[in-house]
Amino acid sequence: MATREVAVTRVNPLSAFRVALAMSLVGLVAWLLCVAILFFGMQAFGIWDQVNSVVAGVGGEQAIGFGMIISISALIGAIGAILISVLAPLVAIIYNALVDLFGGITVTLQEGVDE
Repeated sequence: MATREVAVTRVNPLSAFRVALAMSLVGLVAWLLCVAILFFGMQAFGIWDQVNSVVAGVGGEQAIGFGMIISISALIGAIGAILISVLAPLVAIIYNALVDLFGGITVTLQEGVDE
């Protein structure tokens, strides 16, 4: 088996943006799916009915429902996805600057790995 050491000395900021955008969108979908499953699980146990009765007892008029929960979760998830997508190219630029000073990450590659 031949091994070879390769140094990662540059990360393209546009590639970092594309990968971060794709991964953050997948994460957003997973986040919304988890929120929906959690909401329906809490609804099955009657938690939302109790929360709405407490809100009504305090003087609130609006009930907490699926639409409100999914809207707030989508807003929080979208803000997170935008932040991740914007910060990824900045991290790539910082990595590229540090590589110029200290050197890149060294990775050892093996060819023909048999198990």
